[in-house]
Amino acid sequence: MIERVIIKNYKGIKSADIKFHDFTNIIVGNNGVGKSTIIEAMSLALGYGLNSLEVTPNLFHHSVWEEFRETKELPEIYIEVIFKTNPELAEYSGKNHSLHPEELIGIHFSICFDEDYRDLFELEKVDCKHIPCEYYKIERYWFSDAPVKQFNIPYNIQLIDSTSAFFNSRTNQYITRIIQSKLSEKENIMIKKKLRKIKQNFEEDEDVIEINRSLSLKTEKVKKDFSISVDLNSKSAWNTIMCPVLEEIPFNQIGLGEQCIIKTLLSIDNKENKKESIVIIEEPESHLSHTKMHELLQYLSDRTEGQLFVTTHSSFVANRLELNNLILIANTNGVISDSRISIAGIDIDVYKYFFKTCNYPTLRLTLCKKAVLVEGPTDEMLVTYYYKTQRNKHPFDDGIELMSVTGVAFKHFIQLAKSLNIKLAIITDNDGKSEDEIINLYNSEKSVNIGVFTEKERTLNTLEPSFVNKNITKLNSLSKVVRKKKEAEETKEKLIEFMENNKTEWAYRLLSSLDEDKHEIFNVPDYITSAISWLNE
Repeated sequence: MIERVIIKNYKGIKSADIKFHDFTNIIVGNNGVGKSTIIEAMSLALGYGLNSLEVTPNLFHHSVWEEFRETKELPEIYIEVIFKTNPELAEYSGKNHSLHPEELIGIHFSICFDEDYRDLFELEKVDCKHIPCEYYKIERYWFSDAPVKQFNIPYNIQLIDSTSAFFNSRTNQYITRIIQSKLSEKENIMIKKKLRKIKQNFEEDEDVIEINRSLSLKTEKVKKDFSISVDLNSKSAWNTIMCPVLEEIPFNQIGLGEQCIIKTLLSIDNKENKKESIVIIEEPESHLSHTKMHELLQYLSDRTEGQLFVTTHSSFVANRLELNNLILIANTNGVISDSRISIAGIDIDVYKYFFKTCNYPTLRLTLCKKAVLVEGPTDEMLVTYYYKTQRNKHPFDDGIELMSVTGVAFKHFIQLAKSLNIKLAIITDNDGKSEDEIINLYNSEKSVNIGVFTEKERTLNTLEPSFVNKNITKLNSLSKVVRKKKEAEETKEKLIEFMENNKTEWAYRLLSSLDEDKHEIFNVPDYITSAISWLNE
């Protein structure tokens, strides 16, 4: 199994060194951080896409372009895939890697300058402004220095990417390659025999014999025996003649979602293959409905062997494949860092809870640096209202996640934030309790990255009375905005009752009032302003 990958100078990655879990790896990160580049780099080292790889300056991290212009030192791309130590793989171990002086098992892939062209390069070196990729070569060696032969790789490696135009354009080639790897030697031999018989029947057909006789007459001045046949013995027969069919429909004509599920099922079924499987899936959520997603994830969860790598933007996928398998990727000027949820710092019930209730947006929390947790949509709209009136933008614009979470999930999200050291402001009603009681309820360990904010006055036990109390001098104006009409004899009590009976509606009307040309600004409770101030410190 893959234990670690090291990448240098490849595309958006200046350097990366990532260790993996033995069984399941869920790679997540914001757009542009390099999730797909990591998968692509691993795939190249493992042999995927080599035939179509063209060496151009765009393969190199942009930082080396300027370095080359200044120093004329020829950059190198290298990718190292390190496998877990296994006595049975001793022949692949060695020291041809960057982690000297250890002896490890793995593959070293490089795009490097070919010294055979040194003299040519020296002639143009002074005036050369761009990396001379025409002088570069691709090398792939085991750490033992032996060249990698694809069929000798000790693992059965499958790459499934339903989002990639490359694979979608070659669907039949891809699926037939998987089918070939899943059939036993006896089954593969049987298919070749049947293909040979088809060829024989074609050549012995009377009409074909007559056609070939006619062709031979036309070419007898050059060669007397010219004919047509079918080539069913070569490897290309699998891709050009053999056509996988699902319910009488050619495989490349069925929906991309169905294709993804079939590819995955074939890849994780390893009964006929003695090699352990390494399955890499790019964004399994693409092209799948919610129910089909559930079906696919069930297959992945039920597998009992092999190693899985998944990149995703879907909380549903991450929750279903269990959050303890998350690897969070960040990119700072091309340097990749990774973090994961600390098992020691989180209750196992948190994993189980999100596994069983997959729809919670956990990735929104795990991928942010700061977040506000509120109890419902009314609170969420009021925080948004305050942010827009004070900063003329949404919290999202400052990289702050604003999430409405209710019930038992509240404490699970707090544990998740603690484990990932995310600065989290909790905005909650006091429900008649003291401020200290509320703080102890949500942050009993007094974590410095967790802030709990609630109304200090016990009698103002929910948002509505607290908000009305803060705007007591603007009662009629507030009433007109939230009721959408003028109340003849408005009172504090009547307005609170209306707002409590129309929770999301009054908050929506308040937020919508900001779109009017002339709108009055209302005050929000102090605990909300304190939460935002603390978060932005």
